[in-house]
Amino acid sequence: MIYTLIFSVIGLAIGGLGGAFGGFLIGSIFDSIRNSRKARKAQETFNQGRQQYYNDPAQFEDQMLTLIAFVAKADNNRLLQSEFDYCKQYFQKTFPHSDISQLMIKFRDILNNSTDTECKEACVKISHFATIHEKIAILQCLFGFATADGNAHQQEISAIRQIASWCGVDSLTYEAIKMMYVSFSSNDPFGSGGGYSGGGYSGGYSGGYYDQSSSRQSVNSGPSLDDCYKILEVSPDASDEEVKKAYRTAALKYHPDRVSHLGEDMRKKAEETFAKVNQAYDKIKAARGMK
Repeated sequence: MIYTLIFSVIGLAIGGLGGAFGGFLIGSIFDSIRNSRKARKAQETFNQGRQQYYNDPAQFEDQMLTLIAFVAKADNNRLLQSEFDYCKQYFQKTFPHSDISQLMIKFRDILNNSTDTECKEACVKISHFATIHEKIAILQCLFGFATADGNAHQQEISAIRQIASWCGVDSLTYEAIKMMYVSFSSNDPFGSGGGYSGGGYSGGYSGGYYDQSSSRQSVNSGPSLDDCYKILEVSPDASDEEVKKAYRTAALKYHPDRVSHLGEDMRKKAEETFAKVNQAYDKIKAARGMK
């Protein structure tokens, strides 16, 4: 608006109202050119950052290890066998070219030594260079870790909420993703049980069994109708057309093709999430009698 204002004032001084109008048009053109250049510059900076981000797999690897460790440490510094197995399988699928033994040793070190500040710094990079689809994929991974034994611990959920905030994910999107994991039933593919206590993972995360107390929230058999609306990020009072529009928006946001470049495991989780979006929409349609 700077050029628009300047030329409008000059035009007013020279030619009155007619001159001001002419100055307004000329200034608008200059402002449009200026804004276009700024937008291109910002896009170039973003693209360069993303290129560096994705050309360095080790950086993304370290960031994911740091984020998972942050969630693990929120859970009373205990790592369940199911959570350990989830991490190992996730790392094998997401980082197939890495030495899994060395990777798990690195994970142990991060578990024992990383700080909240380091997690926040990793999230800031994700906030700057990741798309919303990639941020969602990361949160899906973290919720998969937190619910690996079929339950969702409140401290882990709070940790993931903090990560989402640091990564620049809005609260509605976070709540939608959370509902997909907390409200849907989940079978434990690895088996739940005691804390991991062997294989060289000593330190603050070895030994003992996790207290399966009332502080854990059992995953329900399915989402309530209210939860289905949260998944689609739409009000229960919305019209049928608004619900349909919200579903189309969610379908684009969670489509697996948007994260296929992040690896097999990320895509698989995106497919599961996409199915949950469809299930939520089907439940709302049935309740409303929509076609």
